[in-house]
Amino acid sequence: MRQWRVDCGGSAGIGITVRRIAEGAAVVAVSGEIDSSNGESLCEALHTALSETTWMIADFTGVTFCGSAGLRALLLTSEDCAGRGAEFVVLPSPVVRRAVEACCLGRELRLAGADDTVTTLLAGRS
Repeated sequence: MRQWRVDCGGSAGIGITVRRIAEGAAVVAVSGEIDSSNGESLCEALHTALSETTWMIADFTGVTFCGSAGLRALLLTSEDCAGRGAEFVVLPSPVVRRAVEACCLGRELRLAGADDTVTTLLAGRS
């Protein structure tokens, strides 16, 4: 397993940790507030994590604010994954789940269940 951290700027800043797991899976854990000041950096980090990935979990359980820039990053990543034939699932915080539901993006984004964790998602795939 390889792991690295990407620090993105912005008004409040976000933290991103990418873990590559065997069998082409990547877990991208994001924490903090996602807004227009750091949304593009998030897009770039998610896109970079896609290389050599057949399955990505976006762990957004540590996200405390998700504006339209965060939703855009998730949608673009979902589209990129679909274009590559890779699976993509979002493990949302309550804030992210509300934003996705409020914008009616449930058809475009696959959200993990409320009781799911990275561990249960990984175990369910093997």
